[in-house]
Amino acid sequence: MHLRKNVLLIGQILAQVSADQRERMTMSVERLNQSGDRIKESRRTMLETEELGVSILEDLHQQRQTLLHAHNKVLHLIFFSLKWTIFFVILVNDPLIQCVHKYNRSNEFF
Repeated sequence: MHLRKNVLLIGQILAQVSADQRERMTMSVERLNQSGDRIKESRRTMLETEELGVSILEDLHQQRQTLLHAHNKVLHLIFFSLKWTIFFVILVNDPLIQCVHKYNRSNEFF
C-alpha cells in the first residue's frame, strides 16, 4: 500500500510539474505574441515617421528653390538698377549734355 501511495504521489507531482510547465509555456507564448505586436507597431511608427521625413525634405527642397529663384530676381533687379544709375550719372556729368542743358535754360521765358 505504501508503494501505491508513493506512485500516486509521484503521478500527482508529475501532473503538477506538467501543469506548471504548460502554464509557463503559455505565458511565454503570450509574452512572445505581445513582443511581436509591439515590434509591428514600432515598425508602423517608423514607416510613418520616414514618410513624414521625406515629405518635409520635399517641402524644404521646394522652399529652397523658391528662395533661390527670388534671390536671382533680386540680383537681376539690383544689377539692372545699378546699370541705369551709372548711365544717368554719366549722362548728367557729360559736358555736352551740360552745355545743352545750359542752353535750354538760357532760352527759357520765365
